[in-house]
Amino acid sequence: MNWLIFALAAGVGGFIRYALEHKIQPIGKTGFPKATLYVNIAGAFLFGFVFSAPESIYTFVGLAFCGALTTFSAISAQLMRRVNSGALKAAMSYLLITLTLGLAVAQLGLFLGELVFN
Repeated sequence: MNWLIFALAAGVGGFIRYALEHKIQPIGKTGFPKATLYVNIAGAFLFGFVFSAPESIYTFVGLAFCGALTTFSAISAQLMRRVNSGALKAAMSYLLITLTLGLAVAQLGLFLGELVFN
């Protein structure tokens, strides 16, 4: 039964990412990829939050849901689209914002998760 819950959580995370990337599309190949940024920031926060949670919550929410919601391949694809179209400034700003905000919200989530779960 655990594998089914894991698969469902991953499916929901992947579906949310897919739906948002098609709902909030950047304009042109150089446009800022807001949807990918939003899901990665939300996922980084949530992953940090459940990092201190009981193992079952961490496994299903952190690994399955957040793992499917946030993917390195999505970041890489967004960066390569911008680099290949010559939009180096957009690519670099996207990378910097993703890394900076991602680490900051993951740390915030970790702090809040430790308060809640410990």
